Amino acid sequence: MQNMRDMSKLKNAFGRADDGFVNNVYHTLAGIQIDENRKPVKKTGFRLVAVIVAACMLLTGTALAFANSWGILDFLIGRRNNVKVLPEAAEIVQKDVSQRGGQTEFGGFVVREAVFDGKSAYIVIDVKPSSPKYLLLGPDVFPSDPISNMGPVFGDKAGTIADYARENYKEMIKTSVGIDGVGSCSIDYILDEDGTLVYMLNGNIDSSFDQDDVNINCVAVPFVSREGKTVIDELNMKRTTLSVTLKNSGTKETVTSTMPAVYSDFGIRVDKVTLTASAMDIYADIEYTVIDSEKFVRAEDGLFFEFLDEAGNSIPEGVSSGDGIQVLEDNRFIQKFSLQASETLPGEITLRVYNYSEKDINETHSFKLK
Repeated sequence: MQNMRDMSKLKNAFGRADDGFVNNVYHTLAGIQIDENRKPVKKTGFRLVAVIVAACMLLTGTALAFANSWGILDFLIGRRNNVKVLPEAAEIVQKDVSQRGGQTEFGGFVVREAVFDGKSAYIVIDVKPSSPKYLLLGPDVFPSDPISNMGPVFGDKAGTIADYARENYKEMIKTSVGIDGVGSCSIDYILDEDGTLVYMLNGNIDSSFDQDDVNINCVAVPFVSREGKTVIDELNMKRTTLSVTLKNSGTKETVTSTMPAVYSDFGIRVDKVTLTASAMDIYADIEYTVIDSEKFVRAEDGLFFEFLDEAGNSIPEGVSSGDGIQVLEDNRFIQKFSLQASETLPGEITLRVYNYSEKDINETHSFKLK
């Protein structure tokens, strides 16, 4: 798929991409018209403010020639650098997923694999076109994009996606998927050689979930030409719900900090750090309070948290999308993201806060955990 603007700094929780993977905002399809001369999105950081991100993020890169049998672990290991999950992760992958629904006029949405570890859900979905004349596209793909962006099968072809569709008598269909009730998620996808568009979704689900249906919102809508412009045909947008039963394999262990720490240079107090382990990730929750608003707002491009190992190096981030920043109450927030999976949880962790635009301006404190 195509490369997009790097917006991973907007939200640590939205999955980490290597140089071939960059993030862009997933737009609601209804009402979008295609701007043939659209400008790239400006790279930016996030502020530690009361923000709840309601849009999904896209995680796409140059498509690889995946076989139709590829699943969750193939997406994670084959599509990203420095990915680590525990060996038992393979044991919690659901291969025979109970599901219903998911059919539209333009194609069927079918879940192939799923994982729910008590914190985060990973779901691989095949979108199979209902007719060979349909060319399925992901949520961020536009007819004006180069056809070579569609992957190795198209790597030696010139022209745009619209050119290819016209020359091969294909009708372009934009698709999207999202987990109902999950405010933020990451989406990776590839176009298979047989025309199947394969998605992998990742989003955090409430930990009280045991075993029940998760609803996946699916959309398919054709492009049409109107007044010389390529636009989405809103009147022919097809929506469906794919209901999937997930089994909660559960997390392994949780540790919590025993004392707060004041980051005086940034005007915040970290009240609590909680780490929860699973076969997929270590989930990190940082609860903090703004105690000096003047210092807090000085970081115009935003503040970031970073966990350090004993040598002072950054601990690699995990594979889940996390939940980003949520409001607890006035001036109190929680940031949720993930760290690379490990067999054991530490008894002490070092947390650095830094200014996004000037990383050399930072402050570090250690937290004992039990």
